[in-house]
Amino acid sequence: MSEFESQTYADGETIFSIGDLAEHLYFIENGKVDLVNAQSKVFASASAGQSFGEAAILQGGVRSAGARANGDVNCRRIAAADAAELLLSHSPLLIVILEALLLQQSMHNTLRNS
Repeated sequence: MSEFESQTYADGETIFSIGDLAEHLYFIENGKVDLVNAQSKVFASASAGQSFGEAAILQGGVRSAGARANGDVNCRRIAAADAAELLLSHSPLLIVILEALLLQQSMHNTLRNS
């Protein structure tokens, strides 16, 4: 994991917003990240050892939720192309499976945010 860019966010800082291009996937090393809907209501949280921003795996992915630091947060930020390359190095089927799961998750998020 150390080969990926380390990124720090202050309490309350926006990491990404709904509608942003999904260019990175994040792994939380320290802290907590809140996922928010269009009304800025928190509908889920992620903490150390978890990931968020998986829409970056999808080609042309767009954020269906926002992410905001809840306290100070330190993450590893992985570019979408690097994540895809890492997955392809193990099995091309991983991308197909993840894309299907992420599309399903995106549909659930859209319904939840309605």
